[in-house]
Amino acid sequence: MAARNKLLRCIPKTELTVLQSIGTHVELKPRQVLHHWRLPMEYVYFLGSGLVSVSAKVEAGRFVEAWLVGSEGMIGAPCVLAPEDPMPPHRRVVQVGGAALRIPTPAFLAALDDLGTLRGVILSYINLVLFQTSQAGACNSLHSVKQRLARWLLVAANAMDSGELPITHAVLAQLLGIRRASVSECLEAFEQAGIIRNTRAAITLVDRAQLEHSACSCSGLIQREYDRQIGRRLRA
Repeated sequence: MAARNKLLRCIPKTELTVLQSIGTHVELKPRQVLHHWRLPMEYVYFLGSGLVSVSAKVEAGRFVEAWLVGSEGMIGAPCVLAPEDPMPPHRRVVQVGGAALRIPTPAFLAALDDLGTLRGVILSYINLVLFQTSQAGACNSLHSVKQRLARWLLVAANAMDSGELPITHAVLAQLLGIRRASVSECLEAFEQAGIIRNTRAAITLVDRAQLEHSACSCSGLIQREYDRQIGRRLRA
């Protein structure tokens, strides 16, 4: 797990040993809800594989994605920013199955006080999340569905470290808050252009350069901010 999660790769072995001693390696299954909206966050998760969407509630029974988490990040930012809040917002659902290091929230917060490098890494990651969500909000306001979808595919591929995205049109439409027909139309255009290979249950990136050209500049801005906040620590 430590070799696959990029945040854990940024910390010294002594700190990693502490986290592993208080955590459990768990399997993440598609559609599994890790945290319900407005309920206490009992655990934090460091993903080694898979993809989790963090969604905001927009009306009764309807959620739209705010940001994505893969092997580049962790689930549980509100615990760090507001540990006394018993009702953190957003819902966290596994979209692509994988594995994670799961740590009880009280144990994680207690360890965070003593693990200086980890604390710095987590705060840098939270800063990245704030940038990602604000950039996505601006993107959703100004850019076309085609550009937004291309941006999502690029961000998801980066989060998973894979060009194979086992996700359906219906899930994409729900996450992006757009019509399923619009998603299918854009994906068909990408496939005809040789950018992706599209099946009923998966999307494979074939020509990443063309996909980046089809997207707006937001995916590049998000990736550059990731390199600034986290990538430099991995290269250190």
